[in-house]
Amino acid sequence: MLKKLTLATALTAIVCSSAPINASADPVQVHGFLLARTIVTNNQYSERIDRYGFQFAQKVDDEFDWLVETYIHPTEADARSRLYLESAYLNWHLKNKVPWDLNVRIGKGRNYTYGITPSYSNRRTTDYSLYSEAFTQMRVVGFQTFSNFADNKIQLGLSLINPYSSKSRPVPDFPLGNSINIPICDRDNDMNLIQRVGVSARLGYKDTVPVFGAINVGADFYTSQTGSDKTLTGVTQENLVSRMGLDAEFKRDCGLMAQAQFTIAQTPCDLDGVAANGTEKLLTHNGAEVLVGYEKPSYGLYARYGMLTYDDKLQDLNQIMVSAVYKVRPAIHFRLEALINGEKEDAAKGWTKVDNDVLMFETLFAW
Repeated sequence: MLKKLTLATALTAIVCSSAPINASADPVQVHGFLLARTIVTNNQYSERIDRYGFQFAQKVDDEFDWLVETYIHPTEADARSRLYLESAYLNWHLKNKVPWDLNVRIGKGRNYTYGITPSYSNRRTTDYSLYSEAFTQMRVVGFQTFSNFADNKIQLGLSLINPYSSKSRPVPDFPLGNSINIPICDRDNDMNLIQRVGVSARLGYKDTVPVFGAINVGADFYTSQTGSDKTLTGVTQENLVSRMGLDAEFKRDCGLMAQAQFTIAQTPCDLDGVAANGTEKLLTHNGAEVLVGYEKPSYGLYARYGMLTYDDKLQDLNQIMVSAVYKVRPAIHFRLEALINGEKEDAAKGWTKVDNDVLMFETLFAW
């Protein structure tokens, strides 16, 4: 870990001290942040630094800009998880070269072509929701394109990316004490070795309308495969991964806002050990969430309900999140947040309630 941080510091010094290749480019901007949390859960208490990060960005000219951001998670037991490359991409703005407003992102970053991306400016709560952990939390590697039409009212995002990997995630995120795993979550895939591509898309409409205020609604799609169309024995596998969803956000000038998302998904999942004829089975699973809030420049109040269901094959999950943030300064935020986690109970299937509710006080400062 120390060697990695030393190398990162040395590279940063080189970048910041070297003469720019393009003398007309803006200076490299260096930013960072830190999250300090007080956590109470399962009758346990902890004070810890959950995460801090460093960001380097530069506008080269009107056509190109780039960003690199790294997170450090000092409390992670696995040293391999402590240093995380959050983003590393080049933006290419092509509206002066093609007949429409086209932007291309090359590299690694949040997926902005499916749903409401849970970046810090969008998710409103500091902890990830069930829905985000299952469908939108991961970073993707590849090409993301963003096209705007009709005075930016119609938006089309298309991506060719490494296909998601499918693994579980704990609830709560970075748990203290008891937790339960979300059984199927779309996860990062920094290096694709199965010669398959993932396709992600969002078609959105953004405008200001009476009653609702500013709206941004979209239809979402993702598909890929987990491997070859046939096994070595010639038996066709159920290996098509698919996601279809809807998302919407509404904001009024008075401060009221709301978000809603829904996804219906199919994932190859061997639920019974070895499935018939050596094939995997497609599991249909769904997710949804609704968030309402009231926000002003110096504070925000939010409540969110979310759920995940698995066609009664795996344990359903639900979650209530309540969060209040006070922005005492633009770059200093205090937050009190509670997560009430619920699980479907079925004694015959071994599904029980888990004591994994969380109350946290968080201090964020950025530079």
